[in-house]
Amino acid sequence: MIQGKNKSFFKVLFYSSFFTIILIVILALLSFSFIRTFIREREIRKRIVALEQSIEKLEGEKTNFLEAIEYFKTDFFKEKEAREKFGLQKPGEKTIVILPPAEEEEKKEGENPQKWWEYLFK
Repeated sequence: MIQGKNKSFFKVLFYSSFFTIILIVILALLSFSFIRTFIREREIRKRIVALEQSIEKLEGEKTNFLEAIEYFKTDFFKEKEAREKFGLQKPGEKTIVILPPAEEEEKKEGENPQKWWEYLFK
């Protein structure tokens, strides 16, 4: 007789609207949690892709810097810099310096008022 009451209690509980509402609330909470987790996972994947691209870019820059460092260590670079910046030369070499044309003569021609007077009025 006690078992009959238990069966009927559970039977009534499962078919009641209260139980249905509780199941809907539980499903809604699970769905909300699943959607939130899915969105967070998608954002994390996007960030991972962005970081991987950043890593590739930085590795390329690192390679360029290492190549530049190796170039700066060469004797050719050191000699070139010594010649250009300090005007040094090897024994037995002669340095030729080419000066730009003098601009003073051009300025003097433009500043001569007598030539302007003749140009404008004659």
